Amino acid sequence: MAKSLKDQAKAEAERLEKKFGSKVGATGTTKFEFGSIPTGSLALDYALGTGGWPVGHPIEVYGPRDIGKSSIVGLNAIKNAQAQGKLCGVVAIEPGWDEEWAIKNGVDPDGVIIARPDSGEQAFEILHDWANDTIVDFMLLDSIGAILKESEISSQRKQAGEAKANVGGASQLITWGMKGLLMPTWKNQKCVMVLNQIRDDMNGRYPGQVKTPGGRNLEHTCAVIVRLKQQGSPIKEKFPEEEDKIIVGRELVAIIERNKLSEGSDRRAEFTYYQMDTPTHEVGIDSGPDVARTAIRTKVVSKHGGWYHHSTFPDGKLNGMNSVTDFIVENPDCKEEIRKQVLAAMVAKETHKEFVPEEPQIEEEDPK
Repeated sequence: MAKSLKDQAKAEAERLEKKFGSKVGATGTTKFEFGSIPTGSLALDYALGTGGWPVGHPIEVYGPRDIGKSSIVGLNAIKNAQAQGKLCGVVAIEPGWDEEWAIKNGVDPDGVIIARPDSGEQAFEILHDWANDTIVDFMLLDSIGAILKESEISSQRKQAGEAKANVGGASQLITWGMKGLLMPTWKNQKCVMVLNQIRDDMNGRYPGQVKTPGGRNLEHTCAVIVRLKQQGSPIKEKFPEEEDKIIVGRELVAIIERNKLSEGSDRRAEFTYYQMDTPTHEVGIDSGPDVARTAIRTKVVSKHGGWYHHSTFPDGKLNGMNSVTDFIVENPDCKEEIRKQVLAAMVAKETHKEFVPEEPQIEEEDPK
């Protein structure tokens, strides 16, 4: 009796694994779930459809200068990776690592390896080394827009005619470097994140058009591409020792421009980041409004008039949005329970199933 297609596929997958090694062969029904690292924003975790930055696939995050890529994205990812017991490595092309700032953002600097390469080639060699070993689990390249080839920084680079010979050199280097990361990142369950910048597009049809440096390779190799930009004006506050108001935070929007790992999720996430301590906020993402808005949008927290209902609230309900955000900040158990239910709603959406949150009984409000 002839073997079924299922049996043939299984036998061939086993043969490939035996001949070429682990994870080389698998049937179409095999699921590889490597998990994710929370981004620090529940809204972004939900929008990604993976519950955070996915493990096993390269990620690109880009945006304008001083938007907070290294802090909001990089340091938050490192903090949450460390919470999962992952050793983190940073390839610092830009001299931006600050131990005190990292600590303020919740990072343990003793659990971070900082590599400062001499050239772009060396930067990618370090990343390839980490991707193929069993030690470093999370890798951050900050930033790929500042990368330079050895030939561009050598003394011969200054000779006449050398500039034309290096046109496209950075793009070629990034192509080689990123291609070499693809398979070991997946096979060894690594999380690789590259931060990028933006430049004015000289060939753009309209003024103000921008693009990312480094060619188009990142568009093909990164499974997730997120653009970070500011929404509205910066948040300013007045301090007694200052004459004028100073910037303390920003309203940000993360636009998911590419996502090969999820379908059907929302494509943007909005949240607030405070870049300095204020009387009412600490450095970091303002978690209260972030969690509350996401929970309401996903119907984990139900709204009836001015009342908000959830099983973890006192008597199952709170009056007013400010009360909800304050309660979430002051009660970590409530925040964690809401996060679990939001991610359950995300999974239900991804699998086209109905999500029915557990809600307390809603009593009729006393008209008096």
